[in-house]
Amino acid sequence: MKVKEVRELSHDEIKTRIDDTRRQLVEMRFALAVRKLESPAKLRNARKSLARLLTIQSEKVRAEGTPEKAPKAEAAPAAKSKKEKAKV
Repeated sequence: MKVKEVRELSHDEIKTRIDDTRRQLVEMRFALAVRKLESPAKLRNARKSLARLLTIQSEKVRAEGTPEKAPKAEAAPAAKSKKEKAKV
């Protein structure tokens, strides 16, 4: 999908495309691991497409001036240091 076409999409359409692309990436990574992926270039193209979608989504949010941010994955809890482990 070209950048011009993506820019014309609504927020909801972009979000659905982002979700679909992420699902495709998971499936492609699995296929690559079991050696069923026809071409590794498809994986690279999907990553670039996802980056393009996320960039345009953030541009639209910034242009509207809304404080809504793109959803981020939650961070894992910080690992305990050796001193903290020794105390427990």
